[in-house]
Amino acid sequence: MRVSYTVFVWTLLLALPFTALALSGAAYITQNLSEIVAWMNSASEVTSMTGRGWLVEFSGRWPEVMGMVVGQIILLTILIFARQAGLMEEKSES
Repeated sequence: MRVSYTVFVWTLLLALPFTALALSGAAYITQNLSEIVAWMNSASEVTSMTGRGWLVEFSGRWPEVMGMVVGQIILLTILIFARQAGLMEEKSES
């Protein structure tokens, strides 16, 4: 009985402040969303090499990124199947 009471108390002690923090953050973001987006846009234009912004740069490069991700997934899948086949071969030899 003592363990469940301790878990309940610690859950409340952790949940209440983080819930209040999340609600405050959501309210702040909702109220200042246009300023946040404008700042992000100007910051991305300043920090990118061409001055076009990170979203524009990424939109031109997403096919390359997706190709690399799909290639890595294929390589990992082949590795998993090859490893399983090797383990099955070792078991059959034993």
